[in-house]
Amino acid sequence: MTLIKEQALRQFGDQGAETLQRYYAQIEYSAFWCARMLRAAEGIDAVIPEGVEDVVVVQHGVYRLYQVKTRDESQGPWTTADVLPILCQQYYRRIAFLPSECYYHFVSNQMADNKTTLRPGSYGALYRLKFLLDIKHAGQSLEPDEQTELHRLEEVLVPRIQEILVDQYMDNVDDVTALALLHNTWIETGCLTLHYPCVYEFASDNLAEIETALLDSFPGAPTLTMIQLRQMYGRLLLLVFGRIKTGKSLEARRIVQQDVLDCRATGYAPGDGYPNLDGVPGRTTLDKKARLGGFDPTELPVFHKQKQLAEWPIRGLGSLGLADNLTRLTAAILDLQRACRDKVCREQGVSQEPGPRILSMVRPGLASLSEKYFPGSKDVDDQFCQGVLWKETDLCSVWWHRFDNLFEGSQHGYQASR
Repeated sequence: MTLIKEQALRQFGDQGAETLQRYYAQIEYSAFWCARMLRAAEGIDAVIPEGVEDVVVVQHGVYRLYQVKTRDESQGPWTTADVLPILCQQYYRRIAFLPSECYYHFVSNQMADNKTTLRPGSYGALYRLKFLLDIKHAGQSLEPDEQTELHRLEEVLVPRIQEILVDQYMDNVDDVTALALLHNTWIETGCLTLHYPCVYEFASDNLAEIETALLDSFPGAPTLTMIQLRQMYGRLLLLVFGRIKTGKSLEARRIVQQDVLDCRATGYAPGDGYPNLDGVPGRTTLDKKARLGGFDPTELPVFHKQKQLAEWPIRGLGSLGLADNLTRLTAAILDLQRACRDKVCREQGVSQEPGPRILSMVRPGLASLSEKYFPGSKDVDDQFCQGVLWKETDLCSVWWHRFDNLFEGSQHGYQASR
């Protein structure tokens, strides 16, 4: 048994190995969202573990309710009939957060049923409902046949939602409300973020999430060692456990950004040789580093758009088992950018605002890199590669300014380079 689990047992009692495994998976999922809260761009105000729902994330003024369910493979995939009563329980719990808007997330490590056909007495395949809702959540338009399919599912599910809410919770909702509840639902089956069974003491991707979030929050600061990351993550898990055990109200269980930062094993300050970005205009690290490199503010929206468009294919490549290829492509893009920066800043003697010149040298080489690592792929092109590059820039892995450009603040930092 791992150290963190042993501490949890001592503090909160042994509820049985199987129960603890499932509970621990939920705790790690809460910790994942606590780490995401460190990123300003996420807009997360608080994470509430076991706050009416398994996990509640307060984001941009909206309450996201996460019901976390672990399931062994032997139990088979989730069906719509399995999930609908769970969702209806979530829908009813919205009353705890009124008048704020709520979104509903069903999260599981197990996959969704993709075989059940839609026929009388059936709700159809859960995977199809998940797929169609995901398209709408992504802001994309449904094809005519997909729109017809979703409408048929709605005709079956909306009356059933109303029936369950009335019978089990005496919550009488009209057709419009029931439809809105369904449309505000995310079905996250096969979730890679949810770790079950919990084989390791520390989920490696959660450690990576903390590391990335800290880099985003403190650009230019020295990175934590693996030991320091493990220490911080252990404190974070115990923080979540403690809030659940001792917090008797939503407010008492509320975890905010400073609580997560207090779990750090070491202080943060910009390291020697790294620019201080505090005096540089911009909302994100990408904005600040682009401005530092000499890009005009009017160019930044394109960079953000490229970064946004790359995020969906990145997730898709991971789910297809192509994460290693993507890692190699990313490393090659970063190496190309580094080589171009070296040429511009060292060989050509550019002393300031080299960013646009570096990018102009990088672009011609991206198509060959995408073809090398993903031959024939329509999604992985030069635009995708630029999106990856801006993503890495926002993670503090890429710089565009001249060498030896030490920023001490707005008075003799950013202004000096203009």
